[in-house]
Amino acid sequence: MASQSDIAEDAVLRFTGESAEEAEDFIQAVNKRAYAAGKHKDNAWIADFAYPFFSRKALRWYEDLDEAVQSDWKLLKRAILAEFIDQQPAASKVPIAAPAVVR
Repeated sequence: MASQSDIAEDAVLRFTGESAEEAEDFIQAVNKRAYAAGKHKDNAWIADFAYPFFSRKALRWYEDLDEAVQSDWKLLKRAILAEFIDQQPAASKVPIAAPAVVR
């Protein structure tokens, strides 16, 4: 079984919180590495593994989370999805002009 450091060195992960796509890719990459290490059911281990890869906006957000969320991957990935995917800016609400009626 691969050690946590072997898995971390396999490919450099980084999560900055800049986009929904980055959040989804980060969750998927962490899940894959946990599975490769045989730790995919160990939510505490996965949360500890993911922590060093938070940076910039995502790190500031992470540091404000409750410790219970920080230490449980199931809760942490839900929080990531809620913050960085569900909260993406909505489409423009500028009204589109109606076509002119020609008579």
